[in-house]
Amino acid sequence: MYYGNDAQKQKYIPKLATGEWKAAYCLTEPSSGSDANSGKTKAVLSADGKHYTLNGQKMWITNGGFANLFTVFAKIEGDENLTGFIVEANSEGISLNAEEKKMGIKGSSTRQVFFNNVKVPTENLLGERNQGFKIALNILNIGRIKLAAGVMGGSKAVINHAIKYANEREQFGRPISKYGAIRHKIAEGVIRTFAVESATYRAAADIEGAINGYMADGMDKQKATLKGIEQFAPECAMLKVVGSETLDFCVDEAVQIYGGMGYSAESPVERAYRDSRINRIFEGTNEINRLLTVDMILKKAMKGELDLMTPAMAVANELMSIPDFDDASGKLFDAEKKYIRNFKKARLMVAGTAVQKLMMELSKQQEILMNIADIINEIYVAESLLLRVEKMVEKRGEAACQEYIAIVKTYIFDAADRINKSGKDALMAFVTEDELRMMMMGLKRFTKVEPYNTKEARQTIALKVINKGEWCLSDAVNLG
Repeated sequence: MYYGNDAQKQKYIPKLATGEWKAAYCLTEPSSGSDANSGKTKAVLSADGKHYTLNGQKMWITNGGFANLFTVFAKIEGDENLTGFIVEANSEGISLNAEEKKMGIKGSSTRQVFFNNVKVPTENLLGERNQGFKIALNILNIGRIKLAAGVMGGSKAVINHAIKYANEREQFGRPISKYGAIRHKIAEGVIRTFAVESATYRAAADIEGAINGYMADGMDKQKATLKGIEQFAPECAMLKVVGSETLDFCVDEAVQIYGGMGYSAESPVERAYRDSRINRIFEGTNEINRLLTVDMILKKAMKGELDLMTPAMAVANELMSIPDFDDASGKLFDAEKKYIRNFKKARLMVAGTAVQKLMMELSKQQEILMNIADIINEIYVAESLLLRVEKMVEKRGEAACQEYIAIVKTYIFDAADRINKSGKDALMAFVTEDELRMMMMGLKRFTKVEPYNTKEARQTIALKVINKGEWCLSDAVNLG
């Protein structure tokens, strides 16, 4: 769809679109997972220039057992980068290992695929030579935001199971959904799921807006789509991380709500628990995606597409000034908007100092980079959530949005502590003595929030879904 030429699209897209054919994506190899460009599968052009001969091995190939068409990434002879190939599954020389026995997603066919002198017509080269790694990365970006959307559905489904069971299961003479500990678990799952949903909607709208903008400037749809997705690649990586970890939280707490029954293979949440785990691994591990988020943002800054140093210097100067003690005006979310502005200052302080002190060495300091990524993720999700609910309140009125307001205030209140912890862990790794004390004071200032009764807020949120018996937070809001 994105890189094929007209002939390739006409030949394959109709069959794939109708489901007559199934497809598989062959990138990972036994020795190349996160480091995908180090793959050893080779392609050699024939003397007459009519076909490539493909040799190599791919593993963890979803749909491998029944795919009619493979998108295979290989290096042509001595090339530095991968090239993409469209390979029909009935080609001579393709063989498959037995189905993998997996922890979860057992309904998914996962097999190793072997290519032994497989002849691929030259017209089946996908995109341009040496551009396969770029193709793979762009498709992974799409996969990451799709994964975030997918896990939202999984989170809602498992929350529904937990609510239903909690309403039916009685202990000490009443349903367990009446107990505060259970309500806390349900409410926290709702908060995190609604938050990541808000961030996913925001990123999707931004991507779509960018694509439409490029098309309005005369770019064809194919290039505009790829460029629009590439522009928001950091957000796709962030959403993959936050989404997959939200689902993991929800399924874990659902098993806990079920108690002993949650550990039984007869319960739906036992399967959900196993199925969820893969989401933190495929489409790039969460560790790799955290590192990628920071790397992509820093590269944008180096290219001049993003100014990080000017605001970072402003924050550094602010550390030497008297703190701002101005109270918010009293309008709804004024305080939360101020908190998010300060969170961004904390991010700039930590990231800016890391870049200044560590320079080229920063790329090797993975723990620090992941701390910074966690701060970035928290801010993006918190701001997305606030923007969404603010629009909901504008449309429906404050009285009709009490649960949503509680979600915003609780998430941001808790995010302050998480940002503070990530910031401290990072700073203590590369700053010392007086400078460290000053920055710790700055971090404390930038993550300070006023007291908020999160227990009462979670009760409000939990009662909304418990009384309804299922997820009932409205999605019918125009976010444009």
